[in-house]
Amino acid sequence: MAEPEPLGRDYLLHEEIGRGALAVVRRATSRQGGGVLAAKLLKPEYAGDRRVRELFLREEAALRELEHPSIVGVRDLVVERGRLALLMDYVDGPNLRRYLADFRGRLPAADAAWVAAQAAAALAVAHVQGVVHLDLKPENILVVRGTDPVRIRISDFGVAALLLDADAAVVGGTPGYLAPEIVRGGPPTAAADVYSLGVVLREMLGGDLPEPLAELAAGALAEDPRSRPSARALAIRLRDARITILGGGTAPAGTGPAGTGPAAAGPAVTGAAVTGAAAGEQRDTRLRPGVAPGVAGPSLVPPAPPSRWRRGPLLTLAAGAVLAAVLAGLTVAAAAGPEDPDDPVAAPPPAIATSATTPAAPTGSAGAPAVLPPTTPLAASTPADRTRATFAGRVPGAGTLAISVRDGVAIAYVCDGARIESWLKGTAVAGKLSLTGKGGARISATFDARRARGTVTVAGRTSDFDIRVAKKPSGLYRAAAQVRNARVVGSWIVLPDGSQVGVLTADEVPRPAPPLNVAGGTTTVDGVAVTTSTIDVDTGAGF
Repeated sequence: MAEPEPLGRDYLLHEEIGRGALAVVRRATSRQGGGVLAAKLLKPEYAGDRRVRELFLREEAALRELEHPSIVGVRDLVVERGRLALLMDYVDGPNLRRYLADFRGRLPAADAAWVAAQAAAALAVAHVQGVVHLDLKPENILVVRGTDPVRIRISDFGVAALLLDADAAVVGGTPGYLAPEIVRGGPPTAAADVYSLGVVLREMLGGDLPEPLAELAAGALAEDPRSRPSARALAIRLRDARITILGGGTAPAGTGPAGTGPAAAGPAVTGAAVTGAAAGEQRDTRLRPGVAPGVAGPSLVPPAPPSRWRRGPLLTLAAGAVLAAVLAGLTVAAAAGPEDPDDPVAAPPPAIATSATTPAAPTGSAGAPAVLPPTTPLAASTPADRTRATFAGRVPGAGTLAISVRDGVAIAYVCDGARIESWLKGTAVAGKLSLTGKGGARISATFDARRARGTVTVAGRTSDFDIRVAKKPSGLYRAAAQVRNARVVGSWIVLPDGSQVGVLTADEVPRPAPPLNVAGGTTTVDGVAVTTSTIDVDTGAGF
């Protein structure tokens, strides 16, 4: 037996257990002991790309926050000597492609509905956190060995999205599973994942779908992404379809108000309550700009016990959404109720980023979240402002200002080039800018494709501004590094005339920023070269 190969300071690599177009997967263990892990090592052409490494390092926290019983969790990220490895949960069992082969390529309808429902629930949780998969296919759906009814876990969340965002030589999906809007070069959104799941559902049944699965597959495979159901709505409808196929016709026993329904119907979906920011807040994505967050996804199975590998909280929903409590066993379901056209389950993910807020969940007595109905009519979503531009210029009384706008989200930086500075973030909707930052900083303005005009408040002083659109390499740049035992953070605005203005803070002491090498993406701080990054409205970097 070959000797284990070191991976970073904490892990050992063992035999290869899988291989794909993007990476090699090997069994791994921790030097501190514990269970088996799976190490996904990106192929050299990706791992050696500086942009790829930076994106994975930047988004490591977002990858770790994806916690759901049907998602293969990311536990660590190792970058060393041109290698990039994701340490993930180890799943004992075949992928769905191999599992289907054991059934001669076709699953019973109820089993196919159950697999698809679990996948949809996992997608819903990822989508509410702004994470898309972009490469959902049978090879990335793992079947947990020895489970009945079968349980699945989805791997590779966000991997294809980050590689695509890095402009690496990757398609960003697998032919045959790609949504038509992506094939045509459109922006990938949550709706693209729903389309891929529709292809997988059809494949599990050999293309011959019985009702009601045929209708659900047709909705997921709609040409217009705005006509597809959300992943959460699809999960609940697949739950209902499974019950119908099994001959139940109602929710499983113990799940309705009166606890009625056939126990034989088996596992089902629970709806998720929506509170706080998730009910009325719109934000851009964590891994891929252009994904509109939806309602927190339903959980089909009890949460897995906390893993010793996880360094963060068990579950973090950045949008503020929380999953509803899952009752004992595997038979929790949303109780049937009257159809409500305002139910957030009905809202499908838009084809493009949207700035419309997600409606709050209906409430029952004493303010408790009402149980969501299992089926609701589909609703079209409203396209958002898709302006992508950077505006920059000098502001009398405030210094220099730059604002980058991308698909309804705006990021701004204002500084005097010496010691006063502020980063702000907010919305860019219907020609209006609304941004806030620390210390009461704020921007209120209007914009179009050529200019932005309004007021900026920083350090307690409000100034009017009128700045014009700026083309690359003009724009916003920033850097953070450890230099000679000092934590340095630098920010720059490059104006259309090539001049630069910025502030560098070293151990919280501000000073004028050193010159920025725009072409090389570097600056020199106290004799040490420091790499910078840009706020890029085209790729979404920095948003």
